[in-house]
Amino acid sequence: MASKRQVKINPSAMLINAAQRFELPALPVRLNYDPETDTLYLKFREDLEANRTTDDLENGLVFDYHNRTLVGVEVLNASAMLA
Repeated sequence: MASKRQVKINPSAMLINAAQRFELPALPVRLNYDPETDTLYLKFREDLEANRTTDDLENGLVFDYHNRTLVGVEVLNASAMLA
């Protein structure tokens, strides 16, 4: 049976590293890390729901938009940002 790798998460470090992968909007950001999928979700707009998605899989990013407004970004393989 494969053992699960324990990853110590530092949200500040993750946010700094995520900001190096794309330009963050100048808004409050809510972070949610899911250790099961190793994804970090940065939510910029609580008042809007995403109605379209684009991705930049080369950089491990999925962008969620409400019309033309960026509402969130999912960072795939987030723990690799801490390596």
